[in-house]
Amino acid sequence: MIVKPLQISQILLFPFRHLALLWLAVCFSVILYLGNSPASIYDIQDPYWVIPIATLILLSPLWHGLFILLMNGYYSKSPISITEALSQAIPLYTRLFVGEILVNLLVIGGALLFFVPGVYFGLRSSFYKQAISIGGSTTLAGIKDSFTRTPGWRIPSMLLLLLSPFYALAFLFSYFVSAITSGIVGEALVVLVSALMFAWTNTLLTVIYLSQETH
Repeated sequence: MIVKPLQISQILLFPFRHLALLWLAVCFSVILYLGNSPASIYDIQDPYWVIPIATLILLSPLWHGLFILLMNGYYSKSPISITEALSQAIPLYTRLFVGEILVNLLVIGGALLFFVPGVYFGLRSSFYKQAISIGGSTTLAGIKDSFTRTPGWRIPSMLLLLLSPFYALAFLFSYFVSAITSGIVGEALVVLVSALMFAWTNTLLTVIYLSQETH
């Protein structure tokens, strides 16, 4: 699993070349932002904290499945519409939802032992959504498939190296935007950065997954 600089540039541009992907990512970020308005997702002492958490848990599996299915169609030169992707994603929702719960529990459990195991388990389970959405795997088979694709430390380390810049850029940009500007413009920029992070990370993981399928 080697991602070359040219592929990175193609991954960054992919959502802009296929605007349905970008639109889907922006819609997801807007919904999360609206769900986050009554209380921050990190403010667990607020009684309204359950709203953003419920929004994230319930919608995340469906939105990821939709994005991955659309991405697969574009990448394989057999594009499908959002309606077609939705009709394929809905039957997979339960598998994706249960997978989201199991993987999060695995990551949290690893993090409670020590921070590194949580990150390691999270990286090794990175491809379970692709295995379910594209490969048609069951939840447990999808998680197992992801672990099979990421043995040892080399591939998880490479994934960490590839994913870290996306999260770091999003965090830094959001921090500077909140420090420099506020109001509608600042909030819109934060939503856009969140959407790009969603689009880029899913595009990266799906490209790696599909490239492994062809070898």
